[in-house]
Amino acid sequence: MTAHVHSSQDARMVHRSAAEGFGREAATYQQARPTYHPDLIARFLDRYASGQVLEIGAGTGIFTKEIVGRGASIIAVEPVMEMRQRLAEAVPGVDVRDGTAEALPVEAESVDTVVVAQSFHWFDYESALDDIHRVLRPGGHLLTVWNVKSGDEPWFKRYMEIVDRHAGDTPRHADMRWRAAIDNDPRYESVDDWQADHPRPTDRAGVVSRALSTSFIAALPEVEREAVVSDLMKALDTVEEPIQFPYRAELQAWRKSR
Repeated sequence: MTAHVHSSQDARMVHRSAAEGFGREAATYQQARPTYHPDLIARFLDRYASGQVLEIGAGTGIFTKEIVGRGASIIAVEPVMEMRQRLAEAVPGVDVRDGTAEALPVEAESVDTVVVAQSFHWFDYESALDDIHRVLRPGGHLLTVWNVKSGDEPWFKRYMEIVDRHAGDTPRHADMRWRAAIDNDPRYESVDDWQADHPRPTDRAGVVSRALSTSFIAALPEVEREAVVSDLMKALDTVEEPIQFPYRAELQAWRKSR
């Protein structure tokens, strides 16, 4: 079964780091990013997947692949062409559409659940929440799901120092502005807030790939990316493998209340 890839001419509202970095390193992203906690997937399927699901910022389909074929109808929206192509290859048969959170390519009140995996911080919050409200049916749900980097091992602190010095003004999960925007919008009522530790075993090359899959690292000139790799390899030189990369799994849900 072949995936259906639609394209739209909506105005782009994609941060430069995302457009350039994720376009350049879509393959690295697909290989380096972790799957989601099985309890998170079960919670989503049990509580929120009974109707039409719209996934925004679906990337290479890491979350999509885990929920498709489980009884829900999925529309996956992704603005970066290279990621959209990999999503279509990874999840055959899924309805993949070109679009942004601020100009969703679906009809008004046509979906029961909007889910955003690892990407709400990229959106123009006010515009995105307006269009999500438009497409959700009354009583429908908006969900955010995450694999959040969170640890206190010395090697991990050094990893974050090396990566974060290149962040600039790139939106991040950690700044929590995305969460404040949703919580402060009276059209959405918080109904779920779940988390669990989710460390993933990897090796030194896997840790380096995880850094290279970061939008603003992927968007760096080659010489600067090579310097990041060199610094990371030095930081990991004495760390024993397998390495437990520290993630925290998170799921938040809001109900469309008005």
